[in-house]
Amino acid sequence: MAKSAKGPGRRASKWQRGHRPLSTGVLGQGAFSTGTVRRRDGEYHVRHISASAAQKIYTCPGCHLPVPAGTAHVVAWRADSIFGDEHAAAERRHWHTHCWRIG
Repeated sequence: MAKSAKGPGRRASKWQRGHRPLSTGVLGQGAFSTGTVRRRDGEYHVRHISASAAQKIYTCPGCHLPVPAGTAHVVAWRADSIFGDEHAAAERRHWHTHCWRIG
């Protein structure tokens, strides 16, 4: 495996990496789908991520606080995007479960 130009042990920013499509039909280990959920601003695909499967830190769009690694949470993306499912999946967001419920 070649080292990046950024130096030993450093990876390129996720914004510099190629697009990785998300299949709405395939769930990762530790995740389960609730399918499509209608909210006041539209329809969303929703996945619940278990604490054991949550391996990264994200920023919750509801409260703008971190969703720490090891915290069960919700991943949601638009089901009714005019740009299509692939674009919507690329724009998915990780929410605290509570923030998703009250959002």
